[in-house]
Amino acid sequence: MATALHPQTPMARSYDGRTLPPRYGCPMTLRMPTKLGYQNPKHIQAICVTNTYPGGYWEDQGYNCFGGS
Repeated sequence: MATALHPQTPMARSYDGRTLPPRYGCPMTLRMPTKLGYQNPKHIQAICVTNTYPGGYWEDQGYNCFGGS
C-alpha cells in the first residue's frame, strides 16, 4: 500500500497529450519509480486492493517482492 499511495506512483491514460499507445500499456499504465523495473506492471487487467500478498509472475519465479525502496 505504501508504494501505491506514494506521490510518485501515477496511473496514466495519456502520454504527451495523446491517448496512451499500446506500446506504453494502453489503455492505462502504472509507474512505480520506487520499485525496480521488473516490478512495474506492463499492462493492467484488473486492480485488487488487499492486505495479504497474493504473489505474482516475478515473485513466483523467485524474485524478491520487496525489491526497491
